Amino acid sequence: MYAAIDGERTYQNEKWSADTTETGGRHEPYVWLGIIQDYRNEADHFWCRNPNPQADEFVLNALRKIAALAVAALEQNGVRTRQTEGPRPVGFTA
Repeated sequence: MYAAIDGERTYQNEKWSADTTETGGRHEPYVWLGIIQDYRNEADHFWCRNPNPQADEFVLNALRKIAALAVAALEQNGVRTRQTEGPRPVGFTA
Protein backbone atom coordinates (compact mmCIF):
# COMPACT_ATOMS: atom_id res chain seq x y z
CA MET A 1 0.00 0.00 0.00
CA TYR A 2 2.69 2.51 0.96
CA ALA A 3 4.60 1.71 -2.23
CA ALA A 4 1.56 2.84 -4.23
CA ILE A 5 1.44 6.13 -2.30
CA ASP A 6 5.19 6.61 -2.77
CA GLY A 7 4.76 5.97 -6.50
CA GLU A 8 1.98 8.54 -6.66
CA ARG A 9 4.19 11.05 -4.82
CA THR A 10 6.94 10.50 -7.39
CA TYR A 11 4.44 11.10 -10.18
CA GLN A 12 3.12 14.24 -8.47
CA ASN A 13 6.61 15.63 -7.91
CA GLU A 14 7.42 15.17 -11.60
CA LYS A 15 4.14 16.70 -12.76
CA TRP A 16 3.95 19.63 -10.32
CA SER A 17 7.46 21.06 -10.07
CA ALA A 18 9.19 24.43 -10.24
CA ASP A 19 9.45 23.81 -13.99
CA THR A 20 5.72 23.18 -14.49
CA THR A 21 3.91 25.52 -12.08
CA GLU A 22 4.25 29.03 -10.74
CA THR A 23 4.15 27.72 -7.17
CA GLY A 24 6.58 24.87 -7.78
CA GLY A 25 3.91 22.58 -6.37
CA ARG A 26 4.19 24.25 -2.96
CA HIS A 27 1.05 25.28 -1.07
CA GLU A 28 -0.12 26.36 2.35
CA PRO A 29 -2.12 23.80 4.37
CA TYR A 30 -5.57 25.22 3.56
CA VAL A 31 -4.78 25.16 -0.18
CA TRP A 32 -3.92 21.47 0.12
CA LEU A 33 -7.32 20.87 1.72
CA GLY A 34 -8.99 22.54 -1.26
CA ILE A 35 -7.06 20.37 -3.71
CA ILE A 36 -7.93 17.25 -1.74
CA GLN A 37 -11.61 18.31 -1.64
CA ASP A 38 -11.59 18.74 -5.41
CA TYR A 39 -10.38 15.15 -5.88
CA ARG A 40 -12.99 13.96 -3.37
CA ASN A 41 -15.75 15.81 -5.22
CA GLU A 42 -14.62 14.32 -8.52
CA ALA A 43 -14.72 10.82 -7.01
CA ASP A 44 -18.19 11.47 -5.55
CA HIS A 45 -19.53 12.59 -8.92
CA PHE A 46 -18.03 9.66 -10.81
CA TRP A 47 -19.24 7.13 -8.27
CA CYS A 48 -22.81 8.51 -8.35
CA ARG A 49 -23.02 8.46 -12.15
CA ASN A 50 -21.28 5.21 -13.12
CA PRO A 51 -21.78 1.52 -12.45
CA ASN A 52 -19.42 -0.82 -10.70
CA PRO A 53 -16.76 -2.04 -11.10
CA GLN A 54 -15.73 1.18 -12.91
CA ALA A 55 -17.03 3.41 -10.11
CA ASP A 56 -15.11 1.64 -7.35
CA GLU A 57 -11.97 1.52 -9.49
CA PHE A 58 -12.15 5.28 -10.03
CA VAL A 59 -12.68 5.89 -6.31
CA LEU A 60 -9.75 3.64 -5.34
CA ASN A 61 -7.50 5.58 -7.72
CA ALA A 62 -8.77 8.84 -6.23
CA LEU A 63 -8.03 7.59 -2.71
CA ARG A 64 -4.42 6.81 -3.71
CA LYS A 65 -4.08 10.33 -5.13
CA ILE A 66 -5.67 11.89 -2.04
CA ALA A 67 -3.38 9.94 0.29
CA ALA A 68 -0.35 11.16 -1.66
CA LEU A 69 -1.67 14.74 -1.65
CA ALA A 70 -1.98 14.59 2.14
CA VAL A 71 1.59 13.29 2.37
CA ALA A 72 2.79 16.15 0.13
CA ALA A 73 0.99 18.67 2.35
CA LEU A 74 2.70 17.27 5.44
CA GLU A 75 6.10 17.14 3.72
CA GLN A 76 5.83 20.82 2.89
CA ASN A 77 4.17 22.15 6.02
CA GLY A 78 5.33 19.82 8.76
CA VAL A 79 3.80 16.93 10.61
CA ARG A 80 2.09 17.31 13.94
CA THR A 81 2.35 14.17 16.02
CA ARG A 82 -0.71 12.94 17.84
CA GLN A 83 -0.98 14.33 21.37
CA THR A 84 -2.89 12.07 23.74
CA GLU A 85 -2.81 14.52 26.62
CA GLY A 86 -2.68 18.22 27.09
CA PRO A 87 -4.83 21.23 26.32
CA ARG A 88 -7.07 21.36 23.27
CA PRO A 89 -6.44 23.98 20.58
CA VAL A 90 -8.33 27.24 21.00
CA GLY A 91 -11.85 26.88 19.59
CA PHE A 92 -11.82 23.06 19.70
CA THR A 93 -15.10 21.85 21.18
CA ALA A 94 -15.34 18.12 20.41
